[in-house]
Amino acid sequence: MSFLLYGLNGMGWVDLVPRAGKLYIGGLYALYQTDLIKAAGITHVLSVIDYDPLLQEKFHHLKHYHIRAEDDPNEDLLQHFKGTNEYIDEGLKDGGVFIHCAMGKSRSATMVVAYLMWKYGRTWEEALEQLCEGRPVCDPNIGFKEQSVYQEWLKERFKGEWWEWDARAKGLKANL
Repeated sequence: MSFLLYGLNGMGWVDLVPRAGKLYIGGLYALYQTDLIKAAGITHVLSVIDYDPLLQEKFHHLKHYHIRAEDDPNEDLLQHFKGTNEYIDEGLKDGGVFIHCAMGKSRSATMVVAYLMWKYGRTWEEALEQLCEGRPVCDPNIGFKEQSVYQEWLKERFKGEWWEWDARAKGLKANL
């Protein structure tokens, strides 16, 4: 569900993430469409943008979490996943959460993917596919995609003693 018809660029203003409650994604300009924000029941905003969008002054009625980050493959968003996942999860208990960056394609998409992985146990590919059902233009930059894969590896990796690693390696070689 999008709260505005798609424009020429294929992006709605406030797009619902399918099967994730009242979780929305979009670009910065959508915040200034206060009627859309209100209609969506948004109570929490997660801004992932490299400058202060001055939300505190205009949107004092919304809870706000701001991460200063550029849309650069070298930007470390992984360090924020724990805090943003908890913020999103808490916000969804109280109302709706809107995640935005400048265009609603890369940084905000990365945060949504990280949340879907954490909350629902999705792989990053599954999470991105789910997100794109609601906002087809989402495409995190390659550095952000690698961070999502790394997060998945951290969760699923083998954590044994050195002798278990050795036995595991021998087993892998035997299977080749």
